[in-house]
Amino acid sequence: MAEYERPTSSTSTVTETRSGGNGFLYFAIGALIVAVGVLGWMFYDGSWRQDRSADTAIERTADKIGDAAEDIGDATRNAARNIPAPAPAPAPAQPAPVTPPANPG
Repeated sequence: MAEYERPTSSTSTVTETRSGGNGFLYFAIGALIVAVGVLGWMFYDGSWRQDRSADTAIERTADKIGDAAEDIGDATRNAARNIPAPAPAPAPAQPAPVTPPANPG
């Protein structure tokens, strides 16, 4: 018998893998982390806000209300000091003298 040769075929596939597509993603995340850090420092530890005693609108409003209450108290005290003394009450009217009834007689 004759020998049979099988036809052989070979294919090879070359795949290249690149990991350079994530560089911008890493840069963007790093920039966000730095920005959050800088903003956190400015809001909580930084000295860029000059007035720390009354820095919220509620505190400023409360201070103004307190000042208005003090002004009203001062005005009331001054008004109480300036009230004139009342005039003395008039003396009760003297009843007319009663004459005794005449005795007939």
